[in-house]
Amino acid sequence: MRKIVVSNNFFNEAAKALKQGQTVKLLIGGHSMYPFIRGGIDLVEVVPFSSEEELPAWCCPFYQWNGKYLIHRYIGKKGNEYMMLGDGNLARIERVKREDIIGILRTIYRPDGTTQDCRDTQWLKKAKWWYRLRFLRRWLLLVLVFTSGKVKISSVQHKK
Repeated sequence: MRKIVVSNNFFNEAAKALKQGQTVKLLIGGHSMYPFIRGGIDLVEVVPFSSEEELPAWCCPFYQWNGKYLIHRYIGKKGNEYMMLGDGNLARIERVKREDIIGILRTIYRPDGTTQDCRDTQWLKKAKWWYRLRFLRRWLLLVLVFTSGKVKISSVQHKK
């Protein structure tokens, strides 16, 4: 498997474009959103997100956290903080301020030519159930990795 590494400067430019009201397409790396997004394989389209909007349940914001840009699942809000968790992550929850949310995932483009509308209610329901099954993720991810043959086991993120 070919590993793609993109500098944070590239994502700085994507963030600038989003803040100017432009839509961006990104080939993101990593496997923290697996199985919904396959890092280094799927192209994602992110649209600007204004500070007046409220985040839809189970959406995937593009945000800055600890100096890095991420796209992870919105799982809830506590006070003024929005809580995010990667679909392929087991434990780490990022707490994000509203002003650090720059965009929102709209579409996933697959190499086979199919697309996934990330506002689709069925897709969001699947994400909700995937979150609810997080206590089984370690084993579910292993099964998905073995059956897909597209992700190395060592690349699935987990925290002991």
